[in-house]
Amino acid sequence: MFKNSILIVLFIGLSSCVSIPKSTPKLTKDIVDEGDAMHQLNISLVNQLFTERRARLNSFITNTYTPAIIEKYQNLLPADVDYKKELPNIIKAIVPVINRKRDSLQDLLLKQQQQIVSGLNTNFISYAKATSSLQNLINAAAKLKTDEENALAGINQLTGGKLNFKEIESKMDSLLNKTGLGMGKLLKVEQIIK
Repeated sequence: MFKNSILIVLFIGLSSCVSIPKSTPKLTKDIVDEGDAMHQLNISLVNQLFTERRARLNSFITNTYTPAIIEKYQNLLPADVDYKKELPNIIKAIVPVINRKRDSLQDLLLKQQQQIVSGLNTNFISYAKATSSLQNLINAAAKLKTDEENALAGINQLTGGKLNFKEIESKMDSLLNKTGLGMGKLLKVEQIIK
């Protein structure tokens, strides 16, 4: 009798667990792997975007800004200056201005890129922690489900299949529901008495 009581309590404990399909841990891992791949894709896209922006900036500096700055310097020179003779001096004066402008704009692009990548990485770390916790929970639940199935098979083997677990579960649920309703009524009576 005591042995049957322990088996019944063990069954109720095991059967009250949530059912998780066996494929859930693998599917969850696949989703996590897809999230990792999406993060890498996002980083690659950001890097590609800023590579294109730097190329456009260099094109602007070369094709638009440099001719405009050269024209500005030409307009500042007196009319009697010999351009061929003064060209090395003119270039020495212009190139640092162009380089400073290019460097400041490139630095600005780099800072923007780093901010975006940093934000993506921060968000991904939070995502990775959450999915890791979820994966661990799902793995534990799946292992519990397997252990439950093994325990029920062991109980069936020990009892020779004489216990009807569905009927026991149904009666225990009914008993617990009645007890819960009765306790609720007792609490209402207690409140009225006070």
